[in-house]
Amino acid sequence: MARVVLTQPSPRIDTLQRRLHERGHEALALPLSRIVEQTDAPAVRECLARLDRFDWIVPVSPAAVAALARMPGLRWPPELRVGVVGPGSLQAIADCGLPVARERVLAPAAAPFDADALIGLPPLDAPRGLRILVLRGESGAEGWIARLRAGGAAVQTCALYRREPIEPSDDALAGLRVMLAQAPAPVFVFTQVDGVARLDRRLEQAGLSARAHAAVAFAVHARIAGALARSGWRRVRLIEPGEPALVAALECSEDSPSTESV
Repeated sequence: MARVVLTQPSPRIDTLQRRLHERGHEALALPLSRIVEQTDAPAVRECLARLDRFDWIVPVSPAAVAALARMPGLRWPPELRVGVVGPGSLQAIADCGLPVARERVLAPAAAPFDADALIGLPPLDAPRGLRILVLRGESGAEGWIARLRAGGAAVQTCALYRREPIEPSDDALAGLRVMLAQAPAPVFVFTQVDGVARLDRRLEQAGLSARAHAAVAFAVHARIAGALARSGWRRVRLIEPGEPALVAALECSEDSPSTESV
């Protein structure tokens, strides 16, 4: 049994916590942000009412996939192709029952799992004439979208959700204090760069920084791993995004040298 502290956005964190419990792990939910879907917005409804105007859609995160799948009356053109940045979004497509065949989904086969890697794959690496709809939050990186447009693609963006930062509750921090006082130490899981600083502030306020920074921290991207190292986390391990990779990492032998990075 592993002991793990999850920091993924709410409400998706609740499903992951439940699944880990079902596998016999002890999981504490410590969400650092909240996903607020905007699927009722007229602009969103208008954009998604005619998916047949596009050759490709690119939901940039599992949250975008989930919001898309919950759109009432969604009409899915059979010829539409989907680009995603990593295993987490691939899993979300399966979990949400999005009506797209796996062979019509494009995703990077290996790290780094991000939009830059996605648009380096054919045919998105030569996108002239492609009509692409990017489904994302209210904010996000723009450089890869600019490169698609510079390559001749017609790109439209649609904000399906916004991400609101939240602070860990006092009850959650109390649970964390108990976990850190016991052996084995829990593993922390980080999926957002900005969540590192937010959690570190609360750990400092609660007097838990030293014990937390001595624990193993999983990061799903090199940028997150770098932020953790700069913040004083000494045992950082880079893992792939998605639940299967997390479960595999948690269930590795605790004594294995692969549980830490240098």
